[in-house]
Amino acid sequence: MTAPCLATVRPVADFSRVNVRTSPTTTAAILQEIEVGASGLKVLEVKPDERGQSVNGRVYQWFKVMLPGGDAGWLRDDLLEIVGGCAPFGYGELALPARAANLTRDIRPAGGKTPGGVTPPPKPVDPAIEERTRLAAFNITAGFEGGGYETYQDYDTGVVSYGRFQSTLSGGGLEQLLDLYLSKATGKSADLLKTQYMPRVRLKDPELRGDAGFKALLLRLARDPVMQTAQNQYTTNAYWNTAMRQSMMPRGIKTPLGQALVFDMAINHGNWGTERDFLRPAEQSLGAAIQSKLGENGLTEEQLILRVAQIRRDRLYALAAARGWGGLRPRGDFWVNAVEDGDWQLDGDDKGEILIKTGKKVQVKKP
Repeated sequence: MTAPCLATVRPVADFSRVNVRTSPTTTAAILQEIEVGASGLKVLEVKPDERGQSVNGRVYQWFKVMLPGGDAGWLRDDLLEIVGGCAPFGYGELALPARAANLTRDIRPAGGKTPGGVTPPPKPVDPAIEERTRLAAFNITAGFEGGGYETYQDYDTGVVSYGRFQSTLSGGGLEQLLDLYLSKATGKSADLLKTQYMPRVRLKDPELRGDAGFKALLLRLARDPVMQTAQNQYTTNAYWNTAMRQSMMPRGIKTPLGQALVFDMAINHGNWGTERDFLRPAEQSLGAAIQSKLGENGLTEEQLILRVAQIRRDRLYALAAARGWGGLRPRGDFWVNAVEDGDWQLDGDDKGEILIKTGKKVQVKKP
């Protein structure tokens, strides 16, 4: 029997309680308040915001949940983490808690509808192949992002960027990563992070830029296997799984190289940015409908991915010229060259490695 989809009210700034609404929008009457941290709330229904309220082009989704007192009310997705059998509501099967606002809801009407009125994406045919592809993609992208779990910088618009995939303070990713770590971690360093720094992280305190104590703590925690696991789990939930549901599966992008490129763009430009700036313009330039199935739309995966890689390279070159970020060019060149070389299975060289930029090889065959 499939586990239910369950929600937990996540911490928001310094609030201890949040409002539960009578319908899915912030102008609806307040049904009651609920404590931050309340968990095990069974999800009954999910709807987009009734007034179309959105952030960064993404319409808020509202969850109708069973409340502890027996009533049912609506909570917005940015207030929740969800886990379990959430496929009937468009979020797939979630083995680990994930922030609902970071997931892309699949509401395509094709095929037989589930009780929630949506069609969950099909599962990969061979999980072992997908796992190898995911790990190879992680190695490639981490090589461009900085490479290590301890990577830390505080000089750009992210205020503080941390980890293999540079989760940022300003974007909220660092908060989500650290929350995931703290859900599993124990010890003095974890306690210090929780009590001294997490309130400031939740407020996106710009004074954390240049805070030597915060930096030293995060660098120390990067050696903790629990932190390393948290970094990989967060990235899998927030980026790999979302890119798979939002971009890869609808189009039938199946090759390791194609999937790795989509993931790299999701990390670099965001999941919606990947759609808006690269995949959809590539389809339009090739005369195909947006998110149409490869093969059925007259295109091969090779044609689409080559065009995507070319558009992405041109974008990175333009950014490099405009902002003086010359390091962007090798990233754009790598993907075009990989496509033109035809290493669609990401086999790499005789050692299973692939050169991603001058002096930098990563393992892709047995990652």
